[in-house]
Amino acid sequence: MNKFLENRTTDQSKRIAVIGSGFSGTMLAVQLLRKARSPLTIYLVEANPRQFARGLAYSTESDCHLLNVPAANMSAFPDDPGHFLRWARTREKHLLNVPWVSEITGNTFLPRRAYGSYLFELLDKTERSAASGVCLEKKFDKATGLRIEPRGVTVSLLSGECLQVQKAVLAIGNFPPCDPVVNNPGFYQSPCYYGNPWKPDVLQALLKTEACLLVGSGLTMVDWAVTLGQSGYRGTIHTVSRRGLWPQVHRPSSPFAFSIDPQASPPSVRAWLHEMRRHIRVSGCDWRSAIDALRPDTPLLWASLPPVERRRFLRHARIYWDCHRHRLAPIVAEQLEVLLASGQLQRHTGRILEYRQSGQGVDVSVRQRGQNGVHTLNVDAVVNCSGSESNYRKLGSPLIGDLLGQQLIHPDPLALGLDVGPDGALLHRDGSASDCLYTLGPPQKGIFWETIAVPEIRGQAEQLAKTLLSGLG
Repeated sequence: MNKFLENRTTDQSKRIAVIGSGFSGTMLAVQLLRKARSPLTIYLVEANPRQFARGLAYSTESDCHLLNVPAANMSAFPDDPGHFLRWARTREKHLLNVPWVSEITGNTFLPRRAYGSYLFELLDKTERSAASGVCLEKKFDKATGLRIEPRGVTVSLLSGECLQVQKAVLAIGNFPPCDPVVNNPGFYQSPCYYGNPWKPDVLQALLKTEACLLVGSGLTMVDWAVTLGQSGYRGTIHTVSRRGLWPQVHRPSSPFAFSIDPQASPPSVRAWLHEMRRHIRVSGCDWRSAIDALRPDTPLLWASLPPVERRRFLRHARIYWDCHRHRLAPIVAEQLEVLLASGQLQRHTGRILEYRQSGQGVDVSVRQRGQNGVHTLNVDAVVNCSGSESNYRKLGSPLIGDLLGQQLIHPDPLALGLDVGPDGALLHRDGSASDCLYTLGPPQKGIFWETIAVPEIRGQAEQLAKTLLSGLG
């Protein structure tokens, strides 16, 4: 009997649903396929077939969309740090693409689409080598609701199909940004406004304009500015952000032994930042090395901060931390500088007050930082690049709305994600841990802070796979 028929006819009473097939969901499915030794069906649910086993981040086709981390640090497996680099080296002739990729080394920043291919191939290879009776079922559908049943969970799909499983995992990644607060929010219904920067029709629409505005100054803004430049856009690209801080650039730096002991002094964001600055000054190390050295300890440090200190960090230091922590590939930073030097990219610091649409486009009123006056920008289109929304009470997701309504999930106190236990179990509104609903990756940000990048998520996927399989008995 061939493996396909064997999988279809084996007892499949044990079932797990993984909702979302970005990096989090794909790696959880990979780990389940690797570790399961008795019959198991894994449903991998993805609403967008083009993003299957890639997610939004790695389904891009643009050569200029590079990883923000060198290849040596992008392995899918915690115990095999060279896995991705070896994969890339065997495909060197297909990946070399000057100026974006001129060599394949551990320090190379490869295209995100290449990483998407890596994940897709990894899932396919792992599926084919899984133990007898262990199978993956791809569901190109949208999960709209969950119900807790006496023997597990029922996952409702948009098509009307229902999946009966013992465990369900929300591997839902990041959500589109929330519309910024302005005097006339009615503008957000305008065809000149693109609230989700990653919808497939945005680029072609922008290429027809003579001027556009990118709201925000983070990695999404950089992606769009460089993409427009590489696509032959001739118009003016405006960016507006409140503080005008842009992501810093990766530079080669030596590893640095640095840590902060949360028990040595009262937990304080101010004190810890002073300690970090002092170590950098005394040692002469690059600040990048100090931040990277803290990364393994960040969840422990975050957990040790009292709520008032966490809120102080979010209010005063988060934007500075983010632009130093999440850095740009050097070649991307160079292309951004070219756009700035040419004058095509116009950088504004301030707060958008309102939008007024007319026959000549959109007039955007900006109160410039440190000034009383209001500056007006005239553009043809506005793209929201302000970063993903993390307050689950504001999301328009039917699935999240359903779970909140049933009190099966609860936002964390800082509205950065969801309340979860240390093993990824979702917490109900009363604080009790679910024995059948779990999550990993970005939804855990409020609890662990450092939980949105490959090194953290790959470790979570491995541990959660063990937890799920042991819970099945």
